[in-house]
Amino acid sequence: MEDPSYRYKMPSVVGKIEGRGNGIKTVIANISDLALSLHREPSEVNKFFGCEMGAQTTYNEADDRAVVNGAHGDQELQGCVHKYVEKFVLCPGCGLPETTYKISGGCIWHRCAACGAKEMVDMNHKLCTYILAQDKKSKKDKAKAKKDKEKNGTKDKAKGDDDKEKSEKKKKKKSKDKDKGSDDEKKKKDKKKKDKKKKKDKKDKGSKGSDDDLADGMDDLSVGSDVVDDAGARGELMVGIVF
Repeated sequence: MEDPSYRYKMPSVVGKIEGRGNGIKTVIANISDLALSLHREPSEVNKFFGCEMGAQTTYNEADDRAVVNGAHGDQELQGCVHKYVEKFVLCPGCGLPETTYKISGGCIWHRCAACGAKEMVDMNHKLCTYILAQDKKSKKDKAKAKKDKEKNGTKDKAKGDDDKEKSEKKKKKKSKDKDKGSDDEKKKKDKKKKDKKKKKDKKDKGSKGSDDDLADGMDDLSVGSDVVDDAGARGELMVGIVF
């Protein structure tokens, strides 16, 4: 690939051999930087090493540790990287590393952002099985995440409806208590009015009784006067007779 402007740069592979005997292994120290420059996943690049060298590989995303079983020098590893770029990164049409995968019908296609070409990768390579499996797993995880989101959304909605219902009940109860309080207050006012009226009636009745007693006294007094007058008249008559 000709790159006069040096737009596409890739770091050299840095391998570190660890262990001895049957437990010897090679750790790819800069796997993330290498994968980032190629716009691919670190696990995919590391898997390619295993496919080409016939060795078991592991990649731990948590600590970004890529391991290839066996002792492998940097030159051997770099040769694998160039082969990987040739088969799974460069566009077959324009030769630029501007491709992304498009998986359809169990096949992997290169879709080039530079020239717009759509070309199938070498489906005979062992790495294709890994890429298809990862795509399937990714779709499954997305579907599960979507389902969980919808489920949680339904739960949140149900919870919101319950909260709304509780709020409505609380408002109704509050309104009912308020109305009840108003009714009690009204009853108290009515009772107060009635008691006030009773007291007034009782007072008026007492006042009327006093007037009646006074009138009766006056009547008695009138009768007494008549008696006195009659007695006086009789006295005068008797006096006149004696004389």
